[in-house]
Amino acid sequence: MNLFFSPITSDLNSKKIFFLNLITVFLFVIDRAAKKIFFTIGEEYFVLGQWLKLKLALNPGIAFGIGFNFYALVIIYFLILIFLVWFLIGAWRKGGLSAVFYLGLIIAGAFSNLLDRLYIGQVIDYIDVRYFSVFNLADIMIVLGVSGILLKNIGKSQPAKVENIENNQPAN
Repeated sequence: MNLFFSPITSDLNSKKIFFLNLITVFLFVIDRAAKKIFFTIGEEYFVLGQWLKLKLALNPGIAFGIGFNFYALVIIYFLILIFLVWFLIGAWRKGGLSAVFYLGLIIAGAFSNLLDRLYIGQVIDYIDVRYFSVFNLADIMIVLGVSGILLKNIGKSQPAKVENIENNQPAN
């Protein structure tokens, strides 16, 4: 993939990409505001009885509270963000609307969680689903972005055709 010499998107695609990025920025701002509120107030709110609560939970580890070295985690976050931004630039240059949106969601979600780690040493989670885990909007953005990329690419790669060596014919 040649990122730096790809054609730049058309004006129409640029407007669509701008709108999709506006949605991503809005979700990022909502997540940051919710984290600030729950970190400051720290109260518990029952949304759907015991099934869905909004409450403060601090996560010093990675997914599902699995422990991990703080400094190694921050370095990994930065490397992943650099990698994702590189792909985002390539998708933008090619006019890949869905790729730009999905990568933007992943980057914004990861950046929000990284900010938590840098400022307080752990991620602020606030959505508590009974029998599952506590997470935040940034986590949802990451999962939606990864899921979107995976779903968009299912079935795109074709299996390599094997040739019949004896007859020098393609396999059926």
